[in-house]
Amino acid sequence: MIYATRNDGETNEKLILRYKKLFFQSRIASKIKTERYAVKQANKRKQRIKAIVRGNYRDLNTKVYF
Repeated sequence: MIYATRNDGETNEKLILRYKKLFFQSRIASKIKTERYAVKQANKRKQRIKAIVRGNYRDLNTKVYF
């Protein structure tokens, strides 16, 4: 779940922009779009590339939040 709380003196527009940034960086939107239709499983090369990308996102998240 993604949520953004308002900081002191923050405008509604800035809060919405920050929320949208968090939402799209979490890749929930792309996951919803990809799961909408049934598609064939990716070959081993594409699976490996996706695993590398996921690993990079995990590293970014651990650096930001911890």
